[in-house]
Amino acid sequence: MYRSFTDRVLGGVFGGLGASWRINPWLLRTLMVIFTVATLGTGALLYPALWWAMPQESLLQDHRANGFSILLVLVALVIFIGGWVVQLTGSLEASNGQSLYLALALVALSGIFLLRQLGGRQA
Repeated sequence: MYRSFTDRVLGGVFGGLGASWRINPWLLRTLMVIFTVATLGTGALLYPALWWAMPQESLLQDHRANGFSILLVLVALVIFIGGWVVQLTGSLEASNGQSLYLALALVALSGIFLLRQLGGRQA
């Protein structure tokens, strides 16, 4: 699973996912816009997480599925969508009533970036 080098609007995330899953990337982009509107903008945090989790496609490399990258993308999806669902229940609130979803999302983005950097050194 790679970010697309040729089918990109911003970072090539949905172009790469579309090629990997054999789905039209514009359908994924549309679903992302709908998800972002439905979550009042918090769904937009998922895009940078996927951008950091997915390596850039190289025209010179073999494009076999990398298990580490697939796992990282799935973990990002679970964290962001699961955190949003838990936020809706009111369970992600500090003692003063503020939502902790943004803090969780930033920690998750940092962890994904760190794991991506460590995974890139081992490959």
